[in-house]
Amino acid sequence: MAVLSRVIALVAVGVLAACTSRVGGVPVADGTVPPAAEELTAESVFDDFTMVNPCSLTEPSVFENFGSAGFGAPESTLDYCTIIVKLATGAQATVNVGQFGELEATPELEGKRVRDVERGLWVGQHSDDPSFCTQLLVFPDGVTMEVRAYESAGEVDTCPIVEAGVDYAIEVVLNDGVSHRSPATNSLVSVDPCSLIDDKDVTAIPGLRGVREPADYPGKHSCYWDGGKTVGMAVTFGAGPKPRDDNAESVAGRPTVVIPVEVEARSYCSVRTAHIPFTEVNGVEDYFEVARVFVRLPPGQSAAACTAARALAEAVWPKLPRM
Repeated sequence: MAVLSRVIALVAVGVLAACTSRVGGVPVADGTVPPAAEELTAESVFDDFTMVNPCSLTEPSVFENFGSAGFGAPESTLDYCTIIVKLATGAQATVNVGQFGELEATPELEGKRVRDVERGLWVGQHSDDPSFCTQLLVFPDGVTMEVRAYESAGEVDTCPIVEAGVDYAIEVVLNDGVSHRSPATNSLVSVDPCSLIDDKDVTAIPGLRGVREPADYPGKHSCYWDGGKTVGMAVTFGAGPKPRDDNAESVAGRPTVVIPVEVEARSYCSVRTAHIPFTEVNGVEDYFEVARVFVRLPPGQSAAACTAARALAEAVWPKLPRM
């Protein structure tokens, strides 16, 4: 905006000078200062957040200065597009672009502004961990669009990768380059996961009995209930490999993989089932849309978390579109 202000000021000076001079006796037309560009809201750019194709906001060539890059599958949520970058050092960085959020959910971002962009947009840096760098493009109507990158070994500064991703996404946004998905009628893309869970399903989990309203993302591919640092649950739609027969069990008649995780601070359980083939990203083969239920409990309770996650899957799977 500072550059734009200086340009407008120079134009204004030129106009004032023109208004007080004549050339060859011919009147010079009055000049006018062009109006400032209107603010660019997320609603005007993206329209239907659910159907936005996040891969229209990025492409592998954006990251070619860092190594060889190609599309990956958005395993956690269909809200973003994944790029895998194989760095010259031999390490691998995963870049996720396009997940929408709301500024009111991260008010601390106001104090982490790293730069202003034209038309009311600005960029904030959410994470201070260079190996898991996150920046958000913030729109005047309070919607955020995330670009993040991480490297599992924690030995690579991924912020330059993120900055390149943000720069390209801004260019797409300002030049009306966003495109939308055209999913199959039985795709998970058009299903709101928040609509699949009843209050009784939530209150059955200790620690969530007082949590009535879920939190979601504008893209409507993730929905979660937060009871604090150690208790929570989520229903998300992403993409991934189809479960193998030898590690799947049947839940509500669908092949399902149950994955317990025990860490020092909390217990997790992820329950997932494959849906229809995921074909929208070039170069990503043999992947399927995936519905996932996730439960988080205090440490030492991974078995209880999986019992709760299975019960949630029993409620959710029958409501999914037919394959």
